[in-house]
Amino acid sequence: GNSAMVHSVLLVLSKDFCTSMNANYRKGGLIGIAATAIGLMGNTRLYLDAMLPPVLQCFDDPESRVRYYACESLYNVAKVARTAILRYFNEIFDGLTKLFADVDVDVKNGASLLDRLIKDIVTESDTFQVEQFLPLLQNYIRRTNPY
Repeated sequence: GNSAMVHSVLLVLSKDFCTSMNANYRKGGLIGIAATAIGLMGNTRLYLDAMLPPVLQCFDDPESRVRYYACESLYNVAKVARTAILRYFNEIFDGLTKLFADVDVDVKNGASLLDRLIKDIVTESDTFQVEQFLPLLQNYIRRTNPY
């Protein structure tokens, strides 16, 4: 039914657009993924495995506008998927740490908005796995503080 169609749309967005050599195509792919998430509303959680990897990959894009759109895209996905995104928390946290260190002010602002939303989602969740997050946090602290 519709599930196969949604998967094929997401496949095109992630494979043909988000990994394109053209930065405008990558931005378009990110906007398309966000729009798909908003359109699916409560069912977004069923497609996170197809949505999140290309978005998270664009956090490392050489183009600052693509990194900004990746923040915006993940914000929109997280807004509708809510606590379902928490199984990707470590990857999201890792991406946010890079974006907070970004040279581009817009990217930092996008990361800030995304960070606030993620904090709200973690706060409203009663299933957040702290013990799975702690090793990542310990590594991050060691990496940023050499003493």
